[in-house]
Amino acid sequence: MTIPEIELQLTSLQSAMPRLLQDNLGTEFWIEFLDRADAIRNHVSLDHYDWVTERIYEVLASYGISTPSQWILSAAAKAD
Repeated sequence: MTIPEIELQLTSLQSAMPRLLQDNLGTEFWIEFLDRADAIRNHVSLDHYDWVTERIYEVLASYGISTPSQWILSAAAKAD
């Protein structure tokens, strides 16, 4: 994906947050959020992978949500 395409996907993720939080509780939220986040990360080059991951963390942080540790560990393993 190009930078503008990535930005569009991240904006879409950010825009989906209120609905995700309202419609899904606990595990259901994480399943849907991580599916969406992984769909973005899986389509970026390695050059953009860390930047995109950080931006996804920022989406969560903007709603006061910490990143799930298992997802972070998975991202670290893929980057190695």
